Amino acid sequence: MSDPAPRLAALPARPAPSRAARPHRVVTVRPVSASAFVLRLTREGLGFRPGQWINIGVPRHREQREYSVYSSPADDFLEVLVKEIPGGALSPVLRRLAPGDSVEVDGPHGSFTLVEGGREAPRLLFCATGTGISPFHCMVRSSPGLDYRLLHGVRTSAEMYDHAAFHPVRTVPCMSAGAGGPGVHPGRLTDWLRKHPVDASTYCYLCGNSDMIYEAYGILADHGVPRSSIFAEVYF
Repeated sequence: MSDPAPRLAALPARPAPSRAARPHRVVTVRPVSASAFVLRLTREGLGFRPGQWINIGVPRHREQREYSVYSSPADDFLEVLVKEIPGGALSPVLRRLAPGDSVEVDGPHGSFTLVEGGREAPRLLFCATGTGISPFHCMVRSSPGLDYRLLHGVRTSAEMYDHAAFHPVRTVPCMSAGAGGPGVHPGRLTDWLRKHPVDASTYCYLCGNSDMIYEAYGILADHGVPRSSIFAEVYF
């Protein structure tokens, strides 16, 4: 019987403004779907580890939100992947930004980072829904030699954000509302996970909506993956 209570490293829902926030400038706003975009900012010397997140706000705007870093530490810019929420307090504002506009960045924060050490490179399983793919995009671009499999739960192919960054043999899009096809699982991420046992030595990273995370945690525990090898970051 699996343990129903995973150890979740959740992002704070409404972080307080930080005196450490620093100004960055918008470089580009790149659409990746009708409802999502990549916001590229000047780096301004900000250091981070793959998997960490930052708070972003706009001057004279009281709202700020947390976003996993999408770009690599080797890049000379800083990127986040944003899902625009109709009527949302911040994402529509970010989408309307133009090159040269100022934003405020606080961070980095979080410990949703890769396990280090050991004699052999670990085997990794990345499970994401929607924009929860962000930290894995950062991890894979930072370390192309990772031994990983990525499961990305999406509704349709429009949500397969920048999948070209991932090795196609290591990537399984799990499409709940779209047609299947070569390499595509026509169903939910957790349905695929139930049918494909995971080796107990695998380090498993879960990022996205809480329903997926709780369900995937239980499935992984049933497969024999120990609690200490499951890491989670809740987006919503």
